[in-house]
Formats: sequence, structure tokens, C-alpha cells
Amino acid sequence: MKRLIILGGTGGLGQEIKKLLDKEYSVCVTGSNLDVTDFRALQKWFHANEYDIVINLVGYNYDGLIHKYDEETSYEVEKQIRINALGSVNLLSACLPNMRKRGFGRIIMVSSVLASKPVVGTGVYSASKAFIDNLAKTVALENANKGITCNSIQLGYFDAGMAHRIPKNIQQKIKQNIPLKRFGTIQELYNTIQYLIDTEYVSGASLKINGGLDF
Repeated sequence: MKRLIILGGTGGLGQEIKKLLDKEYSVCVTGSNLDVTDFRALQKWFHANEYDIVINLVGYNYDGLIHKYDEETSYEVEKQIRINALGSVNLLSACLPNMRKRGFGRIIMVSSVLASKPVVGTGVYSASKAFIDNLAKTVALENANKGITCNSIQLGYFDAGMAHRIPKNIQQKIKQNIPLKRFGTIQELYNTIQYLIDTEYVSGASLKINGGLDF
């Protein structure tokens, strides 16, 4: 049975997808116990634990208009970049060596629909997620001859996780802008993850899973 780790998987989305992945894999879920901004901690973790499949759900968002950031809130800019961008680099640096030694690996970085379709107030978050998409492409190139694939999923709105924090009236407005008029299901996310695990010929891709909200 292949070993799979979900980083940032203690929230609603991670817990729901874990239930489906448990049927096929030996799944480990981490949350605040493994800080992606801590380079040494990640290196130590992946040196002691080997995984065939790495899924990164870690992310941090702070909404704010760029012209309204000030000295007091500038740390929110740094935090988003540190967790979303630098954290992704740290994770990849930590998990790749063992995968390269074994000649097999599947890495799935969860990005966001906002990376290619930003909305007002999400400038830093959107940019940091676009960073992840492009980082995955380079990692795919660098490790193609080692049996390792690296892809990103530009995740739209799903019926678990952060979407539940959105007020019901706002949820309805969002759904009206989605061609399918609904949020994605956990089963659909699982199907996408399974496809990326099973299909070696797909690497360096940024899959848009958003119900037609953005192409």
C-alpha cells in the first residue's frame, strides 16, 4: 500500500478527502504540528518518514486592497508569501530527495482558481497561488527522469472547507457565477487526485477544477 501524506489536512476539506483516500492508501495527515515555514522541521520529518504521494493543502489568505495595506498589516503580506510560496519551496525541497532515490513520486500542490481569476482584495493571495502553479511546472521538468510527477490543482469552490465559512447569501451569489451553479463535491476532488496519481504522463499541469468558472 502506497504511503500518502496530506499537509494542512486537519481542516474540513482535508478530513473529507482523507476518508476517501484511506480506502486506497496509508494516509498521514498533518496540521499545525508540521509548519511548512520551518525548513529544518520539514527536512527532519521527511528524512524520518518516506512517502510515495504528497498532497499540499496548506494555505493562508488575508483579504485586503493593496493600497490599504499599511505598516500594521504589512505582516499579513509577509505571512501569505511565507506560507504559500516559501512554504511550498520548503516542502518540495524536503520531500524530493527520498522520491528521487526510490525512483517514484507523486506531488500534488493545491492552488486556487484565484491564481488565474483573481477578485478584488485577493492580490497577494492570488499571486502566491500563481507562484505555486509555476513552481510545480519547474519541479516536473527537473524530476521527470526520476519517475516523479508534480502537478497543481487550481481549486474552485467546494462543498467542504473554507467555503463553509462564507455566509449563505454570499454562497448563493458565488454559485450563480459558476456555470454549473453549484460547488464541487469531495468525490470530484478525489477523482482528480486519483487521476493525477495514476497518470504519469500528466506532469507540470495546472488543472482547473472549478465548474467552468475559469478556463
